[in-house]
Parts: sequence; structure tokens; C-alpha cells
Amino acid sequence: MTSRPFKTIYSLGLVAFFLAASPLLAQKEFRGRLLTGGGPNMPSAINIRVIINGFTSSEEVNKFQEMLARNDVEGFYSDLRHQFKGELRFIGGQGMQIKFNAAVEEQTEKGTKIFLFTESRGLFTGGSRRVSGTALFLVLELDLDKNNEGEGRVYEDGRILFTPQGGIKMDSYLTTPKEIINVKPAK
Repeated sequence: MTSRPFKTIYSLGLVAFFLAASPLLAQKEFRGRLLTGGGPNMPSAINIRVIINGFTSSEEVNKFQEMLARNDVEGFYSDLRHQFKGELRFIGGQGMQIKFNAAVEEQTEKGTKIFLFTESRGLFTGGSRRVSGTALFLVLELDLDKNNEGEGRVYEDGRILFTPQGGIKMDSYLTTPKEIINVKPAK
């Protein structure tokens, strides 16, 4: 017969294992091609990887909302910067990566939409941006079918909203997004 303290330690050990393993279970990885528009010294398309380590919980979103309701903008950005939910990696010569601080997933009629958010920035180094306004975010959107294949977009200047259900969604954007084609799960 097993003693009660051993059962408790064993149960806590299993809970700790599953909590530690849960980010690995939730990790998703996709490959695709980002259309850049070309130009001098720039290829017209770049191979990319999108890695999702986890999704933003409704509790995290509610905390962000509370900070903004108290006009604690610095606290909001500080908390946001400490989150790590995914990244965009450019494969090949670019070698750049962009880390995302928030991620949400929503079910659609044809499959799934995934949104990744971070502070607004340019996708490529050395380029100038003609953007005005505040509270802008870099938003990566993947629109996937039931086989997790599809397309996507990258918005360098998206505006976001927090939903009453504890979610995040893109409200609008200022400039034309960059298209992502041939999105497929990484193998």
C-alpha cells in the first residue's frame, strides 16, 4: 500500500511534468514564402519559418486591459515585452528573426486563424517607414485550412483591440501588408 505523502509527491511531480511539457505540446511550426516586393538588393520572396511556442491566455489579456484602463502604458509595454509566444525567422541570407509577445488562435469555417503580435517595427533593416500614429503593432496572420496549410500576411502597423472574452484581434492597419504564400506545417 502506498503512503499518502508519496501519492501527493507523485501527483505533484506529474502535474509539474505536464506543466513543464505543455509549451512543447503547444508548439507549432510553419514554413512559407514572404513576398517582399523586390527592389534593389532584395529578392522578391524570402523563405520563412513561423514558430509558435504558446498562446496568450485570457488572464494575460485581462491583465493588459487592466493596465491600460489605469493608463499604465509603461507597465503594459513592460509586461508585453516579457512575454515570448513565437517568432518569425528569415531563412537564408537575411538571418533575421522577430520575436512575438502575444499570440491568439481562432477557429474559422475553413480551419484556423493564428495572429502573432509585437511592437511595431519594420520587417527589413535599412528600409524607411512612413508611418504615423501610436499604439501600432507588427501583426503576423496565418489563415490555415483543416490541413494547417494556407496563406498569411504581415502588417507592420496594425492596431489591435482586446475583446471582452479575453482575446486580442487586429482592428485596422495603415499600410499594405506583405503576403505570405505556401504556408505549410514544418516537418
